[in-house]
Amino acid sequence: MEKSHLNSLMSKIQRHRDEMAFSEIFDYFAPKVNAYFIQNSIKFESSEELTQEVLSTVWAKSDLYNSEKSALSTWIFTIARNKKIDFFRKNSKVDFKEEDIREFLYQDREVDLIKENEAKKQIERINDELDEQQKIMIKMNFFENKSHKKIADELEIPLGTVKSRIRHILTKMQEFLT
Repeated sequence: MEKSHLNSLMSKIQRHRDEMAFSEIFDYFAPKVNAYFIQNSIKFESSEELTQEVLSTVWAKSDLYNSEKSALSTWIFTIARNKKIDFFRKNSKVDFKEEDIREFLYQDREVDLIKENEAKKQIERINDELDEQQKIMIKMNFFENKSHKKIADELEIPLGTVKSRIRHILTKMQEFLT
């Protein structure tokens, strides 16, 4: 069928909702669209259903077709491609076993336990090395989110002293971690 004839039929559908023109387009494109779906690994029953959906969309959205932008066949096969993508998205089954997921999630559990034990040892070592005043300052600054100024006021020591002691404590802690 010639492009000009197809455009003429589509024009009749757009202007007058001409069912005879649609019937002619349907008869021409249905086998081609159906074959497209079958070639894309869609079973015959599903391909027929999708073909019906595509051509129903052509009827329902005929006003969106513009012959200056594309050929009618391009427009119809774009609709078909989108229906195919939707079909595969809806029908794709993710096949997994719960055991596989559990194994994947916990495959490095031993490594995590080793790292966890190392971290505990480092914290204990830092705790042993810091005196009570240093522990209080770190607790106030990092766990109670108090500013250096507030710490200085509460401990009744100069602000500069608080800043330098915290910096010294952090340097000391960093040495234990490396």
